Amino acid sequence: MQSALVPLIRFTIRGLLSLLVIAVILAGGRFLLDEGRVWRSSQGDLQTLTSAAANVAAYREEMHGLVTARMTQARKESLAQIDRRIVEVRARQEHYAALRDTSAFSLPLAGPNKFAERLTARFQGAVMAEVLRQELAYLQQLKGMIASQRAAAERDYKRARAKLLAGQQEWNNLSPVDVFRLQHPPLVGGELQALRERLTRDQADYIRARTAYEDQAKSPVVQPPVFAVDQHALDAVTQDLASRLAQARTAVTANWFARYVSPVLHVLPVALVVVLSSFAAHFLIKLLFYYVLAPLAARRKPIQLETAPGVQGIHASVSAVSQDIRIAPGEELLILPDFLQSSSTAAIKNTKLVLDWSCLWTSIISGMVMLTRVRTSSRDDHVVVSSDTDAVTEIALVTIPPGAAMVFQPHGLVGVIYPSATPLNITRRWRLFSAHAWLTLQLRYLIFRGPVTLVVKGTRGVRVEPAGQGRIISQLATLGFSAHLHYATVRSETFWPYYQNRTPLLQDKFDGADGYYIYDETPRFGKAGGFFSRGLEGLTDAVMKVFGI
Repeated sequence: MQSALVPLIRFTIRGLLSLLVIAVILAGGRFLLDEGRVWRSSQGDLQTLTSAAANVAAYREEMHGLVTARMTQARKESLAQIDRRIVEVRARQEHYAALRDTSAFSLPLAGPNKFAERLTARFQGAVMAEVLRQELAYLQQLKGMIASQRAAAERDYKRARAKLLAGQQEWNNLSPVDVFRLQHPPLVGGELQALRERLTRDQADYIRARTAYEDQAKSPVVQPPVFAVDQHALDAVTQDLASRLAQARTAVTANWFARYVSPVLHVLPVALVVVLSSFAAHFLIKLLFYYVLAPLAARRKPIQLETAPGVQGIHASVSAVSQDIRIAPGEELLILPDFLQSSSTAAIKNTKLVLDWSCLWTSIISGMVMLTRVRTSSRDDHVVVSSDTDAVTEIALVTIPPGAAMVFQPHGLVGVIYPSATPLNITRRWRLFSAHAWLTLQLRYLIFRGPVTLVVKGTRGVRVEPAGQGRIISQLATLGFSAHLHYATVRSETFWPYYQNRTPLLQDKFDGADGYYIYDETPRFGKAGGFFSRGLEGLTDAVMKVFGI
């Protein structure tokens, strides 16, 4: 019963999860489509309103300058000229006020450009109507001031006239004796003299008042007020446009597309240029290395670390998943703990911190630390070595007799067997002036000298072959070679596999006799991509390669 229910329950759960995933995808797709439509519509509205607002603002500044200039001129004009201005401004104001009340929307609906023109015309009309209202108010203020000044001049004129007429009447009512006295100055008394002087003053006042009254009709206002445009009133008539523009900006900035897609679209052309430039630079660098530097290096003198072959007799076991290693008295095995599968109960085991104290950093970087040391006291002992973590790793034993020397990269090493009385002999050789060394980025070579047996690991097998004729091996696969062999680099046969990082630029080439080279059948080291694509892992591989590890 249980076995029948379990598949049904799993099928039901999978179906429900699939339904949920499909629903989420459909809902997300619909949300994205709706946001895209809203963003596109809001973007169009924002462009229209921004264009209209810019045109209205420019028009407003233009009208501000024009009306200020007109009112500066009006301050110098007469009452009749101001009356004519008032009639003209009132007619224009009524016209633009009617336009201001019309809607920018009409049927059939206009396109974005036409709608922007209508919206601009509407608010420009509103600005003009408000400017004309302020202009009319100022002209009426000027007219009122002129009328007030004319009324004051008229009052002064009438007062001076009445005073003059009263004085003349008094002069006309003089007796014949007073007239005779006035005709003979020695006989004029104080009262008659005062009357004559008063009449003279009244006549002068009358003439002055009459002249001022007559000139008032054609003279401008004395000390008129300075005209200033009311900006707050203009802000009020364009407030609707400003509010719409703010709402459109909010709608665009609050939109999901505007937040996340618009910035990407904004920098997309620059990013495309950068990507294309990187592709072009990568391609040119690859061409330079393949067609220029690699052929030049191939013609350079090969590297030879030892001048003489020395003692030969290097031999190796066939690689296998496990190796049965015999340890004789006076010998010791240093092995990584993960590779020690079984050992005798009589074996003496302890821990050695590093492979060789003379190569401390090499031992640390290559991982040859915290090694298990296995020795035997009285008789031969056997230890089985195999990988506990990788089923495709195979082990091979490479024996280097006394007097022989072999270059080896410790990243392929899992242990060594050497006489306890003889310390491990590892020599370092630098080649800083070799084009082969710089192109392969291997500037240092580690030479293991016999007597020692190297416990070597390899993926799906380790090959140990004698060097007779010239041999080319994949650079990623090379683990070691006899120190007296001629080591050089040659270019890969085809360009496109190298450009696609399927094969390295250079291959290892070995020439010479009475020597051996060792390589991994399925190399893993350095195959995860280039330096820049692998970050810290690429940096570690590069450092290990430079130091021959």
